Amino acid sequence: MTIEVIGMITLALGVISLFRPVSFIIHAFVCSILLGAAAAFTLPSLGGTNVTPSHLLLGFLTIRLLSEPACRGRVAESVAIGTPGFWLALIVVDCLVSAYFMPRLFAGETFVYPVRTTGYMVVLQPATSNFTQSVYLVGDLVCFALILAVATSYRGRIQLGSAAMLCVAANLVFAVLDLATYYSNTTEILSFIRNASYGLLTEVELAGSKRLVGSFTEASSFGSMTVAFFAFTFQLWLCGVYRRLSLVLAVLSLGAVLMSKSSTAYIGLAAVLGIFYFQIVSASVSGALRTESMVLLAGAPFVVAFIILGILADERASSYVANILNELVFNKLSSSSGVERSLWNRQGLENFVDTFGFGVGNGSMRASSFPIAVLASLGVVGSVLFIGFFLSVFLARDDNGVDTRDDGYRKAAKVTCAAMLVTQVLAGALTDLGLPFFIFAALACAKRDALSRVRANTGLALEPGFGVVAAARRSAGRTSY
Repeated sequence: MTIEVIGMITLALGVISLFRPVSFIIHAFVCSILLGAAAAFTLPSLGGTNVTPSHLLLGFLTIRLLSEPACRGRVAESVAIGTPGFWLALIVVDCLVSAYFMPRLFAGETFVYPVRTTGYMVVLQPATSNFTQSVYLVGDLVCFALILAVATSYRGRIQLGSAAMLCVAANLVFAVLDLATYYSNTTEILSFIRNASYGLLTEVELAGSKRLVGSFTEASSFGSMTVAFFAFTFQLWLCGVYRRLSLVLAVLSLGAVLMSKSSTAYIGLAAVLGIFYFQIVSASVSGALRTESMVLLAGAPFVVAFIILGILADERASSYVANILNELVFNKLSSSSGVERSLWNRQGLENFVDTFGFGVGNGSMRASSFPIAVLASLGVVGSVLFIGFFLSVFLARDDNGVDTRDDGYRKAAKVTCAAMLVTQVLAGALTDLGLPFFIFAALACAKRDALSRVRANTGLALEPGFGVVAAARRSAGRTSY
């Protein structure tokens, strides 16, 4: 095992968190999801597998939260029958079973593109990736259960929301550092968080300028995550939560998405904007529009038309945009990357057929679309379980929150999950959706505890830290669009 500099920093933060309030480890853990190109530890015995800072902090998060008696009971409740956690637990069990048995049952019966892509197919057989990818899924379940336990309380939801806002801001800081170090030829400054053993595409230019990657491995990863952050902050703005801050972060995140020059991010952004506009139009029918939504509904078509006309009126701008769109969207499938990813998906579907719908086992193959990866790896059973999990998250009842922030954070988390799922459908290689998805999924489907219900129903404010009714005031108006 090799420990890296970022690993020592992460260990120090983890140890400190054991003696600090729970909010400290929550903020540290949520922000650590940005370090997508970092390896805290490297495990040569497992083929050079990387342990990311976020997974290392997940261990400290587990220790810290389970030391709280109230939290231990909530963790158990998070996987109760019928809950999203229950569906996720079934998915993890299916992944563990398939990872062990399917590569052995169907060994030599089909070809797969391995998780660590080599550019060519190999015969299906047990591999290290069956173990590592299953461990990641177990980590996802632990993360979801812990975050859901935190999000059961009002204070926990507010802490998670503020941690997410800090994470969005930190992502933009990393984007600035990425540009600054690239154009000043000082990229080695960020080498301590770009030390993962897999391929890094951090210094790629397109159409005469750098593609933003921030703290991630490539522009696509950065763009996909930033689309999700844009969805989170923009939904908060629509809900009237920290209006100025949310709008500033949303606009800056939108600019960062455009500068990533990622086809996945662009298509994902279009889908997210479509979700927002549909959401607002639907709300306008019931007459429950906020001022922010009314401005967007009325002004968006004119702004889009003005931008398009401005681009068309300038020959250089028109040529620049046309080149980017041709490179990233219209001609994407004919590019070498597009052809390779199409082969992955086609072979994934063949794996599904060759295994009679059982799948080749979790961690046995890679694709370029999350649904195909699930079908090929986990078969019909795993696909049905994932559908059940998604339905339980996205169709979770949106009870009125304690206040505007409470409502806004949960609604924003649900839109963020939708944004992440869109980009995963477009380019997800594996069955693992990642810790970020499950953090926001837990916040999205969190149910209020009894104390929060008392506060919401009586309109009385509970003073944090005292647990008693401290001041009488009507809670903020319910969120509407």
